[in-house]
Amino acid sequence: MFKILIAIMMTTSVFATPTALVSQSMEFSDDINFENIDLAISRQLLSYETTGLSGVIKYGARSYAKTYLRESLILFKEIVDEAKTCQLAQEASACMNVFNQRMNAEFDIFRPIPGKTERGYGQGKLTTQFTSYYSPDLIGSPIKTERFSRAIYGMPEVADRSFTREQIDFKGALEGKGYELFYVEDSFFDLYLLHVQGGGRIKVIFPDGSEKYEYLSYAGSNAKSFQMIYKYMVEKGYLKPEDAGINGQRKYLEEHPEKQQEIFASSPSYIYFKVTEDEPVGLNNIPLTEMRSLAMDSRIYKDIGLINFVKTNKTISIDENQKPVKAPFSRFMFFQDTGGAIRGNARVDLYSGYGPDAVMMAYNTNDLGQQYFLIKKKAKKTKR
Repeated sequence: MFKILIAIMMTTSVFATPTALVSQSMEFSDDINFENIDLAISRQLLSYETTGLSGVIKYGARSYAKTYLRESLILFKEIVDEAKTCQLAQEASACMNVFNQRMNAEFDIFRPIPGKTERGYGQGKLTTQFTSYYSPDLIGSPIKTERFSRAIYGMPEVADRSFTREQIDFKGALEGKGYELFYVEDSFFDLYLLHVQGGGRIKVIFPDGSEKYEYLSYAGSNAKSFQMIYKYMVEKGYLKPEDAGINGQRKYLEEHPEKQQEIFASSPSYIYFKVTEDEPVGLNNIPLTEMRSLAMDSRIYKDIGLINFVKTNKTISIDENQKPVKAPFSRFMFFQDTGGAIRGNARVDLYSGYGPDAVMMAYNTNDLGQQYFLIKKKAKKTKR
């Protein structure tokens, strides 16, 4: 491990993010060899064309025009493209040496400073807490049938928006009011998991037998409090803490249907969705990119599209005792999403995408690690 010297340059300015400048060269690597980077960058640049970039962002004592976010992405793509082209003809290690030289020469590097109430605080170094989320896959129908009977709802009118989960799922508070987007065959637990993740993909089976994939993205909520139901199940003694994972929760709910209403009532929050042409969208309607988008606290960070470099652990398998087997990894990702549970200076949710590996990652990640922000250096003024 190389030692990182950090100069902490905090100010009391309301524009300053809680960050520290990294003043020593770093070694960068990407565990999936830049896969999906072009897609994530292109989506972000397209978003900037719509939303524009005005104002100033501040890291520690350094200020940057927000246009530097776009310029940083363009420069980063240039350096990545150079490395990928190099790897076609040379050893990857030699190409990454050049990549690292350019990254350190052309970017300022910062780290978030965890607040006193955050898990990463007081660890002897600046650490970030990482979790992960994914997009569930569902099967459904545009009409209600015996097989597809549970509704996924779009955003209701204001008068109908504040019903609780219990009122909607168990008492039919929204039934027949025209807010249904699709009907699914899945359990209330699967719908709850869709709500936790904030988006997903549904294979829609039409009455004529034809099929089409549609994407579901977050549209809003009922503004009620959210609590993971496993906490209630443990508090009531329905599950032991060591058995309170996703499989344990599902097993208990299937074996005790008489308890479902009580358990789901403990989490009154309810999420409404919209249909989108691309993957579930994050901030500014940016389609999220598998293994490249991440969520941070948008109350603190206003620099959507910021380049992140993360170093933490990923789950690579589940052992015979149903325990996750983990390995360290590092990757470039982009701030393109937020979430109600993502609160703090040094708190990140990594978007893992679709499929079994994404699910495994999402439900087995809660690790400390390192997070870095990269922004293009300002050109030095020449003396006259």
